[in-house]
Amino acid sequence: MTLEGPEIAPVRARRALLQAELSAVIAALWFDIDHNGGTAAADFFVPDGLLRFADAEFHGRAEIAAVYAARRSRGARVSRHLAANVHLRELAPTRVQATSVVLLFAQDGMPPRPTTSPVLIGDVVDQFILVNDEWRIASRWLQNMFIEPDTELAVPQTPQGGRK
Repeated sequence: MTLEGPEIAPVRARRALLQAELSAVIAALWFDIDHNGGTAAADFFVPDGLLRFADAEFHGRAEIAAVYAARRSRGARVSRHLAANVHLRELAPTRVQATSVVLLFAQDGMPPRPTTSPVLIGDVVDQFILVNDEWRIASRWLQNMFIEPDTELAVPQTPQGGRK
């Protein structure tokens, strides 16, 4: 059976709203990382949230906040995370998986930096949970799809400082 006519309008409207809401959360998190060094990044997660880079895992807001504090302690860095192709898979009315593509342009130092190619192109899989009418990240996994072997990222990619 296919939904047609007026029955499908509320489904499409809900889907469009969900797409807009979660895309906005994803953009706000990347904005905080790019413009504030991730000072509020941990707040986008549920208290026991999980952040995973390659083989490093960080559990809970304190560990996630420490990742971005360590990133800031490295010194000045210019980064721009461009998120695109946000694809949603609704798991339940209050649980949604969002998969997006991220292109990362980054260099250490103060702006302006010389033009650069992306240092990373990856997939980001976010598991969102609706908490008190706000979408929070239960888990975020950044999967490196394209990266040069000698690329040094500002966040840990191995268990040093994190768990495996």
